[in-house]
Amino acid sequence: SRLGSVNFHQLPINRAKGCPVMNMQRDGHMQMEVPAGRANYEPNTLAKVGEPGGPRESLKTGFRTFAAPVTETKVRIRAETFADHYSQARMFFRSQSEPEQAHLASALVFELSKVTFDHVRAQVLGNLRNVDETLAQRVADGLGLSEAPAKTPAAAEPQDMDLSPALRILGKYPETLEGRTVGILVADGSASATIDAIKDAVIAAGAKPKVIAPKLNVKLDGGPATPIDGQLAGSPSVMFDAIAVVLSDAGVKTLLKDSAAIDYVKDAFGHLKAIAFTSAAKPLLDKAGVEADAGIIELSGKDVKAFLKQAKTRQWDREPNIRLLA
Repeated sequence: SRLGSVNFHQLPINRAKGCPVMNMQRDGHMQMEVPAGRANYEPNTLAKVGEPGGPRESLKTGFRTFAAPVTETKVRIRAETFADHYSQARMFFRSQSEPEQAHLASALVFELSKVTFDHVRAQVLGNLRNVDETLAQRVADGLGLSEAPAKTPAAAEPQDMDLSPALRILGKYPETLEGRTVGILVADGSASATIDAIKDAVIAAGAKPKVIAPKLNVKLDGGPATPIDGQLAGSPSVMFDAIAVVLSDAGVKTLLKDSAAIDYVKDAFGHLKAIAFTSAAKPLLDKAGVEADAGIIELSGKDVKAFLKQAKTRQWDREPNIRLLA
């Protein structure tokens, strides 16, 4: 069909004669052109470095709205509120919790670190100063700049709008285990009573327990081979909302030589998840670089209620200790 495509105007039967119609669209069905240059957005400043900036309007021959006299003159104009580009962004950023603000600032640092032109980075930072001065400085510090560039003049002065906690993710939803999954790492010799206690408590909380081991069958407490839910190498901790590590002295010696087991614990710690462990599993946590905090719970001599309480949410207080944030 010559209809229903973003590039329908490029087909010969549809193409304008003697008046090429161009836009920044590069992909999609029926693309007939091979666009050049790195920018497919407007505005851009590639002309400053001698690179093509994409198609431009012709002030001389381009379309202009005819001023047709009615009761007033018909023109194209927008309300003054369209010139306010920063107030909503300011309200959104300031409405976030501190961990979320740190994530936004760090994301901006990451994206701007990929920009190869200093003047483009400076433009973005100048815009960020209109959103929030603290945000702009955090991003500048993350990029290693001594100070944020000059503020970009705003067409309309940003307004301080009422903040809205509804814009957050953290703290917005009830803390619960319902619908989540808890991974239980075991090996030969692991205590079946401890595993069963964790499974029963997880199910009672509305979550699903998954028993993970290096092999598809393990001998718990020296008993017969018992089938498990997933093999360790194919069931990393990213698949679970919290993990428990239930090992024997013999089992931990084997897993200390397995990078998959070390990564299983290390990733859960780095992803701010709650980790329960038996005393015999402590060497594996040490090798994975796990440091004690409220979300690291030893199961020996305790029930699993403390673990399940922490498993309902991520351990945001842990993040500043393990990750550089803007």
